[in-house]
Amino acid sequence: MTTESTLNDLKNKASELGDDLQLKAKEAQLEGEKALDGAKHKVEELKLEGEKALNEAKHEHAEQHAEQHAETKDRLEQLKAEASHKFDEAKVKAAELKHEAVEKFDELKVQATEKFDELKKKASDTLHKFKKDDQA
Repeated sequence: MTTESTLNDLKNKASELGDDLQLKAKEAQLEGEKALDGAKHKVEELKLEGEKALNEAKHEHAEQHAEQHAETKDRLEQLKAEASHKFDEAKVKAAELKHEAVEKFDELKVQATEKFDELKKKASDTLHKFKKDDQA
């Protein structure tokens, strides 16, 4: 095998590994985006539930007699508190998922950099070896 074909083989392998690492990074990013989208969807569902609960409370309030006014107000506050709590939980979960996605993406970048550096060193070592062989 000639120096040129060996070098071409190393370049092809490096390119393939680079492509694979790019795909893995994109997959991790996509997973993170999916998780974030799922969390956003959950937040929207919780918001809708809160709005429904608020509307129900408003309708109940309109139909209640004066003596039931205090009960309706308490129910409304409770529903608001529950909706707020659920919304806060969803925000925390979304932040956690985003953080996990960033960590996974950073890990893949480190792995890709290490692998690329390793391939560059192999290619450099091979070139030096061929230069020595050519000089001898």
